[in-house]
Amino acid sequence: MARTEHSLEQGQRVHYLANLGGLVVIAGLEQLEPDLLLGALLSVASQLARSDARRDARLRGVGGAALDARAAAKRAFAARQRAQNLHSVYLTSKQCRRLIRELGGGRVEDPAVLVRALMVLVRELE
Repeated sequence: MARTEHSLEQGQRVHYLANLGGLVVIAGLEQLEPDLLLGALLSVASQLARSDARRDARLRGVGGAALDARAAAKRAFAARQRAQNLHSVYLTSKQCRRLIRELGGGRVEDPAVLVRALMVLVRELE
């Protein structure tokens, strides 16, 4: 299998496009069907082409405030994690089942309750 090489420019473009997708999510539009989303974006693009500086400034203010609020929420979340010594850990279902067994727990088949069962056992250790 050939290894795909990406240039720095391609990586930057992918990052930029991912950020644009994030804006769609922040705006709460990720649930729209693709044709409706594109239609809405094309409509907005047409309106922005005819926009004046005052309207652009108002829209930038609304967007900037939303981005600032999101950044503040992210900083608060990160600060809480640091203050409480919280750590993110990614485990497979197989790894969760093994830890549950090692901690003396019973057999858990339902993947939806694996983490909950593991957390109950971990709390018992405290």
